[in-house]
Amino acid sequence: MTKQRPEVFFSILILIVGMILLLITPAGANFDEETYMARIWEMALGHVIPNSYLDGPERLPSGFYTLSYRRHINLPAMDIDTINQQLKVKIDDYDLMTYQTRAKYFPTMFMVQAAVMRFFGPHLRYPILVLYYLLRFSYLLVYCLLIFLTIKALPFGKWVFGTLAVFPMCLIQAAAVSADSLIIGISFLFIAWVVKLAITEKDALTKKELIILCLLILALGTLKPNAIFLLPLLVIIPFRFFKHNRVWIPILIATVASVSLPLIWSQLSPELIENPGIEPAKQLATLFTNPQIFFKSLWLMLSNSLPIYLRQVVGVAGYGYWNMPGIIYWLMPAALVLALFSEPARVTLTTRQRILAGLIAFFNLFMVFLVFYVVITPVGVTRIDGIQGRYFLPFLPLFVIPLMFTSKKHLNKFIIGTVLTISSLICAANLYLSYNIVCGYAMATNQPCTLPYYKNWDPSTFLGINLDKSTEIKQSAVITCKELTGIQVWVNGNNSANGQKESFTLATVSGKTLRTSWIQSDTLPQTGWATIAIDPPLSSLNYELQFELSPKDGTGIPGLVLGRFPTNEFSRGSLWINGEETDNDLVFKYNCADGFSTILK
Repeated sequence: MTKQRPEVFFSILILIVGMILLLITPAGANFDEETYMARIWEMALGHVIPNSYLDGPERLPSGFYTLSYRRHINLPAMDIDTINQQLKVKIDDYDLMTYQTRAKYFPTMFMVQAAVMRFFGPHLRYPILVLYYLLRFSYLLVYCLLIFLTIKALPFGKWVFGTLAVFPMCLIQAAAVSADSLIIGISFLFIAWVVKLAITEKDALTKKELIILCLLILALGTLKPNAIFLLPLLVIIPFRFFKHNRVWIPILIATVASVSLPLIWSQLSPELIENPGIEPAKQLATLFTNPQIFFKSLWLMLSNSLPIYLRQVVGVAGYGYWNMPGIIYWLMPAALVLALFSEPARVTLTTRQRILAGLIAFFNLFMVFLVFYVVITPVGVTRIDGIQGRYFLPFLPLFVIPLMFTSKKHLNKFIIGTVLTISSLICAANLYLSYNIVCGYAMATNQPCTLPYYKNWDPSTFLGINLDKSTEIKQSAVITCKELTGIQVWVNGNNSANGQKESFTLATVSGKTLRTSWIQSDTLPQTGWATIAIDPPLSSLNYELQFELSPKDGTGIPGLVLGRFPTNEFSRGSLWINGEETDNDLVFKYNCADGFSTILK
């Protein structure tokens, strides 16, 4: 770092942390990995148009689907035995399934990975888990190269761009089977190259600079459709360049081609499944007839979800299942501020260029909401569906460029390098604990440990069980933590009178009673979780236990309604009501005391 080679530092950091992340993250745990795997498989077999091959019956090896962490009803901690079993799963030509991929992006996003899949999959028959690792590594290398070139090209702001590139969300996506590594990397490189050209004092572009610019303009058209909204950034390039030798002609041709590419590609790969209520043509028409609906939806989304978006920009994992430790959401903005104060080169942006960059940043933000309103959101609703904070990452540098300045006193690069290294390693440690250690996420975020982690959590769908004098409930569960300290049941509604009670019994499946207590109506919430303490704590690792709620006083708690899932949402237990087994489960969790001290026992 003393030699001012930030591109080397960030490349090494991305590569090391990315290697850790790609190995510790379960297969299919990252955003949309299983649907990307399906698209890459299809391209590996020579079919470029998405679903042109998969649309037939039984075309995808089932192992890609069954191995996916996303397929677990509850999200378990992975262990070495599970990984060893997964390593035995290979591509089986006689075990195929029907599948449609949502990964419809331009084929250049998957070409390298399709070649890797073709060689190591159908040809060498590597285990599917190893294919995940190889494809993740290929995306990581591409991201590493793009960020290296980005920082190398920048005349200033190298530490700022590098800091943004190692935000946990960027690292997680770079180490995933995901097109995001190319989307973020190419967008960063385009912005960096335009900034480089914008501050040059020459009177004309060289042929090399022009070719690179045109290629990057074309590359934007091959990314997600909203990437083309970065093209207005070209206006910060001095106008004198465009007048010289008619340079504007190839730039205009590249721009028109870039805008045309996503439009043409969308016609070649149409949607095969129509979602009810989603009519882009009709939704687009409402923008002109009733624009207030969109602006009201935009305001509601920003006012209600802005903190969520900001957290997602910094980093979340596993479809948003796992947040980072709270310190990360402070460290990364702090690192960005340190990067602004660490600028050794002279920042020569004009006021006009700064204002334009900021306006284009907000324009891109606005267009993300507009595109999702038209394409994803059902007609007639006051909301915008499908927005995630990671969609803002490609144009995130545009928000920072107007703030760049030449610092009179430069901070030692060792300080910011240390902060970023520690933050990245904390991110990796957090994901390791979350995915691989029982109660690990609770340890990392300093929260109480409650299991299981329900993937499909929606209280509005819960059915009810009225605890009157004739209702007896029994729920079994395999406990996966060492020390059980409590059971939580979900209260749908509570209109009970004071002084009523229900018997609680915790027992083994053979009927041996372990703990008993009374549930008092006075202590129950109107809605939400009601906790029944297990005192003293019970050693319970991998034991199947059952708890019963029954009106042993003859009345029970009429007016108390407990929640139950409409489907089977707990994979390691069953629910009985009045002695009859059901096909769903009680809405419950169990509390654990599995901290570091308990694990070390």
